Amino acid sequence: MTVHVILGDVSGHGPAEAALAVHLRVAWRTAVLCGKTQLERLRILEKILIDERVDDDTYTTVVSLVFPPGGLSVKVVSAGHPGLLLRSDGEIRWIEPRAGIALGLFPGCEDWTQTDVSLSPRDSVVLFTDGLFEGRTAPSKRLGEEGLLRLAMQHGHLPGQEFIDALVRGAASKAAPFGGLTDDVAVLHLGWNAAS
Repeated sequence: MTVHVILGDVSGHGPAEAALAVHLRVAWRTAVLCGKTQLERLRILEKILIDERVDDDTYTTVVSLVFPPGGLSVKVVSAGHPGLLLRSDGEIRWIEPRAGIALGLFPGCEDWTQTDVSLSPRDSVVLFTDGLFEGRTAPSKRLGEEGLLRLAMQHGHLPGQEFIDALVRGAASKAAPFGGLTDDVAVLHLGWNAAS
């Protein structure tokens, strides 16, 4: 069985952005059911974003993953979204697929490409929005991607849910003295059981 996953982040905050996120999620699900490729799905999402957004400056970052049967690889397409974490036997690596332009930023640019990532049977992938690492840890410093990776490496031995809880708690704790995590935070841990 092929597994399809998407994580996105609509710019801005408020009911219009939340409604737009719902439109995009339903459109993506429909495109998956209609057998569209990853790149075709992004084209569809960008068209809907442009038609439905209230403000012409609104854009969306997206990361799309397709896990073919067998679980030994993942096809990643990024539209302006941050990288992802790959967990392998307690070790953590930052994977940075080639990121194309965010949806709606330059309509029609369509510079998205697919990155193939090899996986081992017990690997897991962690996706997140930039709100997880953009919190300030000093007046003029953010946790950033490197800080998030260091934090993840400290907790790499934990099982999935505990790992995610520790990651969010650690990022929030580091940002607390400087206003906390001020952007939306979403984290998704994707793992599977290897066949015996």
